[in-house]
Order: sequence, then structure tokens, then C-alpha cells
Amino acid sequence: MKVEMHFYATKTVDSNVHVQNVVMGLMGQHHVHTPKGFEKWIAEIDEQYLHISDGECSCGLQPGQVRSHSGKVTFNEEFK
Repeated sequence: MKVEMHFYATKTVDSNVHVQNVVMGLMGQHHVHTPKGFEKWIAEIDEQYLHISDGECSCGLQPGQVRSHSGKVTFNEEFK
């Protein structure tokens, strides 16, 4: 069985992009990008696994922050 990761990106009104990773229906990392950081990040993503929509996110994270599936929040400078 091939396991595929999908990325659900939500462009919010503040122009940031929130991405939720999902594998086999299970939530993985949630990370927030600036528009510039998102453009760099999606260059590495196969577009068949990327799903983009406009909307809202109440996660409370800021650009560069990454919340793991366990809830731990770290920072990734490349997402800014």
C-alpha cells in the first residue's frame, strides 16, 4: 500500500497561508507561511497532493510556526 501525504492550504484574509498535512485521514503538522514563504514551499510539492482554498483558520499560529501532530510548536524560518 502506498501512503500519500496531502496538503490542505487555506489562504486567509491576512494573506498568510495555513497548511494542514494529512496522511491516511490522520492530521499531521499544521504550518503557517507568508505568501513568499508559501511560494517557495510549494515549489517542492507535487500539485496532485496540494489542495488550496480561501478561508479562515483559528489555530493561533504565526508565519514560521509549525504545530506537530503531538501539539509541540516549533519554528521554521523558511516559511516566513
